[in-house]
Order: sequence, then structure tokens, then C-alpha cells
Amino acid sequence: MLAAIMKTWPFAGTSAVLLAAGCHHGSNPDADPCPASWLEAPAVDPSIAVPAAFAHVIFHAAASGSQNYVCGRSSADAGSAPGWSFVGPEANLSDCKAARVGQHFASDGVPNWQMLDGTHVAAHKVASSTPQSDAVPWLLLLADSRSQTGPLAATRYVQRVRTSGGVAPGATCDASNLGAVEKVPYTADYYFYGP
Repeated sequence: MLAAIMKTWPFAGTSAVLLAAGCHHGSNPDADPCPASWLEAPAVDPSIAVPAAFAHVIFHAAASGSQNYVCGRSSADAGSAPGWSFVGPEANLSDCKAARVGQHFASDGVPNWQMLDGTHVAAHKVASSTPQSDAVPWLLLLADSRSQTGPLAATRYVQRVRTSGGVAPGATCDASNLGAVEKVPYTADYYFYGP
């Protein structure tokens, strides 16, 4: 059902964050909670499995937005040939009812997830898995910093799974469009884990 919503609302913010006790629609505590399956850890390749001591799912967020790339000259080839370089994500986060609860972005190249109340977690990639070539990889990320209170406070690991889209643009990147930014649509589910 969530996948159908994400296809219908490609940029409406279909990511979700919820407490282990359940996810609530918006800020209304009386709303119907998310089903228990919303907090079940996804099946993943062992390369991106969360260490057993931290394998408790505390949040689940579904994201919808873009993976952004810029056309530029790479330092890897001494700046001779232009190519697309990844800049970062730009996505809305929503709960299991498709209500917006936050945003996902990069700050100084570091992935961040920030809730509407300002609480956040920042993490770096530990491992990746590529189940399909037409979508960005699934990731395991380790939290570097997080809010001391709020829904993300206990986060130690984040997984990005069930990705769709977001791969580097197929458009030409050459001297004629240096500096051009391409925002490639993507969706994904983010699972936040703690002890």
C-alpha cells in the first residue's frame, strides 16, 4: 500500500518515522497506530546487516524526493573530463499514513535525517548492496551524531532499503553544461536501529 502511495505522490514526502510503540498520524496521538509490520526489520544482504547488539528497529521512515547530481570536472581524472558528481539527497520523510514528519538531506556531504521538531541524526556509509542496477544502492550507515532527546535519540545504525530510481543522470555532461544540476527522482525506506 505504501508503495502505491509513493507512486501516486512522487514528491509529496512519503517517509515515515515512528516510535517503537507505534507511529501516529501527524501529531495526533489518538490516530490509528501503524501496523506492527511497519517496525519489522527488512530482509537484507548480509553485507548491510545491522550488528545483533543494535538490531532493534526503533523507527521506520519512507522517503520520496531526489538524488542530486552536478555536472563538473573530476579531480580523479585531473579535471580533464566533465562528469556527474553526487551532491546529496533532497527528500521528504513521512509516516505510515503518508503524513510528512521530516526531511532527508546532506550537510557538508554527510547524510542527515531531521524531524519536524528539529531532532536529527547524521550518519556515514559503512557498507552497500546493489540489488538492482536501475536504483541507488541499499546502504548500512553508522550514526555519527544525533539529538539527545526525541524520536531519533537512540539511533546507532540506519539502513536505506527498497530503493527506486536516483541513479546518476543519463543526460550528457560536457563543457556546455558545467555546473548544471540534475535532480533524479527516488524513493526509499529508512530503518533506524538502536540497542
